[in-house]
Amino acid sequence: MRTEDLRYLELLNRLRGGQSIIEDYQLLCTRIVGNPKLQASLRQKPWNEAPILVFRNTLRTQINNRAVLNEAMEMGLRPMVCVVQDYFQGKIIDDLRLRKTILELPDNKTEHLPGYLPLVPGMPVLLTENMATELGLSNGYTWNISSTS
Repeated sequence: MRTEDLRYLELLNRLRGGQSIIEDYQLLCTRIVGNPKLQASLRQKPWNEAPILVFRNTLRTQINNRAVLNEAMEMGLRPMVCVVQDYFQGKIIDDLRLRKTILELPDNKTEHLPGYLPLVPGMPVLLTENMATELGLSNGYTWNISSTS
């Protein structure tokens, strides 16, 4: 580690292992630059549009799902949930118990693809791989869902 601050180094090691303590939070609060009385909300711009970086894919999925549900509630809409259709050796899996088990697997066991994908109109979508380059559907392409009906 490059840090010479032993207390901060211990904080980083606990944070890395998910073992943070209240003293870590208090130490981080002493390093905030700006107005300490500022009440910024993650529900207000620009924070509600800021990217969130996470270490675990399961946390990313939970954050994304929560964002979709919050957006749907604010718009007074019901989200549509797309359920994945899994195949094994080219055949649809029709055993209900096996399908349920596969749907409940964490993203890191399913090539980082969730079993359920909630959608709501207006939601931004980002492609992370080429799907149909001839149609312009390539890695990095973004658009907003216009309808879920």
